[in-house]
Amino acid sequence: MRKIFYLIILGIFPLFCFAEQYSMEKLINIGLESSYDIKQETVNEKNSTSLFRSSLYGILPTVTAGVNRNKFYDSILEPNETDWSNSGYLTISKSFFLNEPSYYNIQTSIYGMKNAKKSFDETRKQTAYFIFSSYLSVLELQETLEIQQKNLELQNKIQQQIQVQFDTGNKSLLELKQSEVSLIDYEIAVNEASNSLAKTRNELFSYLNIEDECFEFVEPEFNIDLVRSEFHSNNILEQKLNTLKINKLLHLQSTMNLLPVISIGYNVNHSDNNNINTFSDYTRDSQTLSISASWNIFGLLENFEETIRSKRNLEIQKLDYDVSINNYNIQLTNLHNDLETLKRSFDLYDEKLKLAEENLSMAQEHFRLGMISLLDLDRSKIDFQNTQLARIQKHYQLMKKQEEINLLLSDNILGRW
Repeated sequence: MRKIFYLIILGIFPLFCFAEQYSMEKLINIGLESSYDIKQETVNEKNSTSLFRSSLYGILPTVTAGVNRNKFYDSILEPNETDWSNSGYLTISKSFFLNEPSYYNIQTSIYGMKNAKKSFDETRKQTAYFIFSSYLSVLELQETLEIQQKNLELQNKIQQQIQVQFDTGNKSLLELKQSEVSLIDYEIAVNEASNSLAKTRNELFSYLNIEDECFEFVEPEFNIDLVRSEFHSNNILEQKLNTLKINKLLHLQSTMNLLPVISIGYNVNHSDNNNINTFSDYTRDSQTLSISASWNIFGLLENFEETIRSKRNLEIQKLDYDVSINNYNIQLTNLHNDLETLKRSFDLYDEKLKLAEENLSMAQEHFRLGMISLLDLDRSKIDFQNTQLARIQKHYQLMKKQEEINLLLSDNILGRW
């Protein structure tokens, strides 16, 4: 009775839970909208643009405006005079240095914006790939559960047949017990597959930050492309290149610090000591052009050490960039090899599944006629089951591997994201 009830529950669960369907496209779009990583990258990109604007503001002159109102207690006042004095001033000044800091700030902020955009794009692709991969894992576990359910139903029928044959004296007690053990094994397999499916769905919808309404996952259309592509660059490598350019600028800046500090400054000061509200009466108090050169003798030692450190760091980053290019080329070659191997394995499992299904049908008939033992039948069942599961596994691994190549190349995931 327990087994019958269990089978009924397994039979009605898909009908109850999968009344509607989820599509991969819909879930990926949800993930891209609600992902914390995407929101964080959006903030980083906006902040990098803000830093660039701030660096541009650094080239503007210093403009200072102010008003003063002073009271004199000790002065002797003439008739009609007041002891309050009003004044206003406007000062404009700008200094230019041989090693102008604002130039480096602007250049580094430009590379920072480029890195932020690349990071945002890479995070979108990573997010889309993760949801895509999780979606396929759910599909794989759904099919695995269906296979295990069918195997359980088949084993239940076989166990009932053996029970009848045992009652008529055509099967031994050992064979009856073996069939009962096999039935328990398949119940365990169904239970574990159900748990794995539930866990994987929970993890996916937790990442999406939405409720799982238990809709069925639709099998996506997918074409395998075995054409080999060459590696040129990707988002991560582009970020390393921009960082390398930033460090080249910093090394140049530290090298320039070994030279004398040469600056040119210009200052204009306008003020009015009478009526500060009459702007037309403002007079030019001073206009100054200054040129200076200075050299911090003992500071050269510190600047020299800083230059040496920046040079070492620059050499390491150049090496890291070159090593990364080589590693990406090797990874791409390995991925293409894996893709071709998976495609060949899937085709072979496709052929093997047809043969294993035919063998199982013949074994069941031979067992019914008493021509083979229960052990031989179990071998045929296990071979058919393993072939089914392996074929499913290779099918979804093949799909993931192709998109893994696109991820490595920073190409669009599934042609869209």
